Parts: sequence; structure tokens; C-alpha cells
Amino acid sequence: MPIARFSFLLCLILAAPVQADIYKYVDENGQVTFTDVYKKGAKRVDLPGAPTQLRASEKSSRRASYTPSPADFPRIDPATQKRRDDVRRQVLQDEISGERRNADEARRQLTLGERLQPGERATDTTYLNRVKNLRTAVQQHEQNITAIQRELANLK
Repeated sequence: MPIARFSFLLCLILAAPVQADIYKYVDENGQVTFTDVYKKGAKRVDLPGAPTQLRASEKSSRRASYTPSPADFPRIDPATQKRRDDVRRQVLQDEISGERRNADEARRQLTLGERLQPGERATDTTYLNRVKNLRTAVQQHEQNITAIQRELANLK
């Protein structure tokens, strides 16, 4: 029984609440990011029911000791990083080309699918479902294109 009690107490200690400030950051493309690390231009988010804030001295000592990466963390030289970025850019450009082709094909399929088949009515469930699915496919491809464009814009 002592081991069970010890384990229980250990679990209680480890499950003690932890607090961190939450920040909301909106980049130039309108993408919203929530993080516990402050970034210039970010706004602190107050969460209802969250525990009280740390004292200012605790916050400053915690931030002062923060390092983005360990000192022995491997560094990449600028030429290697540029090559990696170029490869990523090429992959994204290939992806967007394929997605644009897929979107064109989905639009073509939608145009064909919107045509009524012999004996079919515009109010038939099968017709409505077919058109709905084809429109959803077009929208998904357009969203993918937008997301890839955003990724390309974020590259240096």
C-alpha cells in the first residue's frame, strides 16, 4: 500500500496546474496563430476561469531565461537554407500547378454534372446530391490553391 500512496501523491504533484500567457498573433496574410511565446505585435489573450497571473518578477525572470534553441543546436549555413527554401518553393509550385489542373477538371465535371439526365428533375435528391458533391470538390481545390499560395508567400 505505501507504493500505491506514493504513486498517487506523485501523480497529484505532476498534475499540478501550470500557467502560461497565451498570445494571439495575426500575420500580414490574416493567418491567426495562438502561442505561449510573445511575438512582436501579438496581443495577450485573457482566458475566463484561468488562474491568476504570475507576479511581474516571476515573469521577467522566466522570460530572461528563455532561449529559443540550445547553444549546441546545429546551425545551418545560409546557402544550405537557401537550397532548402528553393526545393520547398519548387515543391509548392508543383503542388499548386497540379491543384489548379484538378480545380479545372472539377469545374468541368461540375458543368457536366449540372446537366439534367433524361428523366431527371432539378428537385431530385440524386441530382441535388451530385451537384452538391461536385461543388464541394471545386471549393476544396480552390481552398487548397489558396493555402498553397499562402505558403509560397511565407517563403523568404
